Amino acid sequence: MLMGDMPKNALGRGLRALIPDEGFVSVTQQDEELELVQDGTIGSLPVDKIGANPFQPRKEFDATALEELKNSIIENGVIQPVTVCKDGDGYQLISGERRLRAVILAGFKFIPAYVIEAHDDSSKLELALVENIQREDLNAIEVALALKSLITKCNLSQEEIAQKVGKNRSTVSNFLRLLKLPLQIQDSIRNREISSGHARALINLPGEQQQLKVWKQILANQLSVRQTEALVNRMFKDQASSKPLQPASSERSSYLTELEAHLRNNLATKVRIVEKKEGKGEIHIQYFSPDDLDRLLEIMRHD
Repeated sequence: MLMGDMPKNALGRGLRALIPDEGFVSVTQQDEELELVQDGTIGSLPVDKIGANPFQPRKEFDATALEELKNSIIENGVIQPVTVCKDGDGYQLISGERRLRAVILAGFKFIPAYVIEAHDDSSKLELALVENIQREDLNAIEVALALKSLITKCNLSQEEIAQKVGKNRSTVSNFLRLLKLPLQIQDSIRNREISSGHARALINLPGEQQQLKVWKQILANQLSVRQTEALVNRMFKDQASSKPLQPASSERSSYLTELEAHLRNNLATKVRIVEKKEGKGEIHIQYFSPDDLDRLLEIMRHD
């Protein structure tokens, strides 16, 4: 069973389904002999027997937050067990690195741990990534990189990933698209200077230069997500209106030329009307990303 992180003041529904309340182990500084903990059970493990998670999505740990967690553990114990799998004579961490680090800082020798089964490195990788993606404290780029690893290293499709992590496929796709942004903007997301909502608006812009331009305006003017979306839409409209109209030929009516310009302005994208024989024709509407397509469809639904 795959377990997600639980609130700090409770075991959570997942662990409560496995053990009764009185079965919870709160870590204290102790000197006990290691008892073999079976897969699918919770027990107290020595911290020096738990190896680091090589697939940890989080790359940086805030020192102040870690110190606060250490003090909380000294006062209250570890309320939520870490998740591990067996690895040779010891264990490998699947999730809970902040808790493990804080326990070590507190000087404790044991930590409550939930042991799950993983037969090979591929299974360990998948479990670690899925477990950590489900956490709410990862920034969007950390989530995106973890999702990408599930595709490249575990050979999972976006549909399979969505099912495993409990997200919609479109959500998975939107996270992955963030990795196409310039590295400066990705770092800004990591540092929580801008949100994933800002980033989704930026990704709709067709070029890196425009993305960086709007990103700098977000930081300088502290724009909200709605303000950023409005700015991006205005840029599309300005681009569309600045393009010269196609000269009307003798066979092309002025009505179609004016209608083409009207559609370009209203939809804020490239529109071309192609005349064919017997009064028939086609309207070509261009979009630049899945989000841009959703934007156009929303406009059309309301018109």
